[in-house]
Parts: sequence; structure tokens; C-alpha cells
Amino acid sequence: MNTILAFVTLHTPDYRAARAYLTDVLGFEATEERPGANAFVSASGAGLALREDRDARPLLGGGVTISFIVPEVEKYHQQLVERGARIVQPPHNMPFGRTFTVLTPDGHQLGFYEA
Repeated sequence: MNTILAFVTLHTPDYRAARAYLTDVLGFEATEERPGANAFVSASGAGLALREDRDARPLLGGGVTISFIVPEVEKYHQQLVERGARIVQPPHNMPFGRTFTVLTPDGHQLGFYEA
């Protein structure tokens, strides 16, 4: 069976803070808004959703890194540093390209790389 990733949901007990981090710090654009939920869908098809979950524990997404392709990884990294993102892996080379990782206030790891 072939599968296609549709979206990934980040659960958060503090929806306002998590949404602000994704939009104000990471620069994501919301494409769909509902009370306590938000979607950030890319033109490539896969999407990222944010959902309020007051029972979410810290590091709910621990052990998982969600990765995104960006056109200029060094430039984007510098923008995130200036906006106060918590960088947990600075830019470095991997077999698939140059990459870095941030940690969201809820403990989710988000990776960015230039393909």
C-alpha cells in the first residue's frame, strides 16, 4: 500500500503562545483558522496543524523531528536567530543538504534544510 502524508498536528496546552511562535518567529502563514486549531498548509500538499490540547505534556513530540524545505537555509536560520528561536542544532551539512533544528516552546523539534 502506498501512503501520502497529509498533515502533522502539533498538540499544545498554550495555543496562543504556540501559534505566535509559528507565525511571528518562524514566519509560517496560517491558511485555515478555527477556535483552538490552525492549519499551515503548503502548496506541496503536506500540511502542519496546531491544535489546543490542555492535557498535552511537555515534550509531547519528543523523539520526532518534522522537517521543512526552505530556499535559503542560512538566511532563514539568521532570521530565526534574530527573532529569538531556540536553535538546538546549528546549521550543518547532511547527506540530503544543509540543515538546522529549532525547538518550539512545547518541545517539538522542527528541522529546516535546503534541498
